[in-house]
Formats: sequence, structure tokens, C-alpha cells
Amino acid sequence: MQHKTHDYHQFCDALHKEWFNNNLAQDDILEDLFQMDYSPEPYFVLKNGDNPLYMLLTNPGDGMDFQHRKNFEKSDYSNFSKKLVDKYTSEEFKTGAPNAHRRLQKSISFSQELGHNALVNIETIPFHSPKLDKSKALNAIHNSYTLQRYHSVLKNFLKKKPVLIVAACSSKRSISISNITKSPWLMYQVDLAGIKVADLKIKPLTIKNDKITSAIFSANDKHIVLMMGSNNLPSLKNSL
Repeated sequence: MQHKTHDYHQFCDALHKEWFNNNLAQDDILEDLFQMDYSPEPYFVLKNGDNPLYMLLTNPGDGMDFQHRKNFEKSDYSNFSKKLVDKYTSEEFKTGAPNAHRRLQKSISFSQELGHNALVNIETIPFHSPKLDKSKALNAIHNSYTLQRYHSVLKNFLKKKPVLIVAACSSKRSISISNITKSPWLMYQVDLAGIKVADLKIKPLTIKNDKITSAIFSANDKHIVLMMGSNNLPSLKNSL
């Protein structure tokens, strides 16, 4: 995939066109790990506004029927990303996938609590999979030209933007900076988001039995939220 553009949105349009033309099928690394018959989903604007927060996620999860190649007559990711928002905020999606719908709504509330009036969801890996083995995903990132090029453009895009990373973590011990530094996946995302680990300050959000069970780490307008056992965002308003 020989894209010369360094503009993230243009690159995503080009990536989608490559997928639509079935040119990504030559990448065995992607074929082995991801559902390549379903449209890539690098980003979508969950809430519009002039002061967006960019939420860096893992990958878009299991592909749904409307995202399947058979339902595309042409490639136009910019427009398709708007259809994604309509789908994910619909009553049908709320009924069929209540947990996912609730997470989206909570992420909007959380972005507002951080002082933003808009939210853009961005995927670290834009391809679908029912479940993601992160060690295999990191290996794929380091060996797939498609993903390396995507991350080069994405890293440049996020460099000076406010970013939020959300992750579940172990419940064995109280949350601390070591939950980030000892996780190869999180350290990769941190680098992608332009976060300097040494600058991060921790703020506990919830404590149970003298153990920090959720916390936000911040360095200026870059944030990481860690939670034990789930990725169900707590509220900043009720934080300690």
C-alpha cells in the first residue's frame, strides 16, 4: 500500500479504498488475525464540536453485517464513518448491544467532564476481530507494512491533540504507574498518543479496601484511565 499522504483522514480514505479493491488480501499477517471481509473502522466522530477529545481504543471488535464487503457499492470512508455513528447511537443498537451502547454514552459524559464538547473514537488497529490477542497484535503491528504506515500517520496526527486511553487492568494490587510501564500494549499506545510517561500524574477515582481500583493518569491534555476488571468508565464527578 503505497500512500504518500501524511493526512490522517485522507490516509483512512485511501486505506478503505485499498480494502474495497481487495488489495489488503495480500497481507497474510492481517488475514490471519482480523476479519478482512469487514470494512476497516479507523475512526468515527461520536459527538461533534469545536473542542474534541480523541479516545484511543484497541480495535473495533466483531464485524457486523452492515460492515461486510457485500454491502458496499463503492469506497467512501468519510461518509461511511457518519453511518457508523447513526448505527451506534440508534435504538436498534441500544437494544441489541446495550453494554456497548452504554460505554459510548459514558465516554461522551467523561469527555465532557474533562472539558471537551466533542469526542472522536480512534482505533489503534482499524480491523475487526471477535477477540484480540494483544501480544499477537503487537507482533502484527511490527511486521505488517499496512499497520506500520497507519501508525506513522496516526502518531503524527495525535502528537498535539488531547487524547484519552482507557484500559482494564489486573485486580491483584492497587493501581499504580507500573500497570502502564509493565504492559507492552499500553506502552505502545502511550507512544502512539504522544504521552510522556515521566510526566503522568495519578488521580485515584475509586478505592475499595484501601486499594485503588480505578484511576486517571494525566499529563496536560493527555490521559489514561485504568480500571480493574472492566472498561466501564467511572465518573470524574464522583472521584475522590
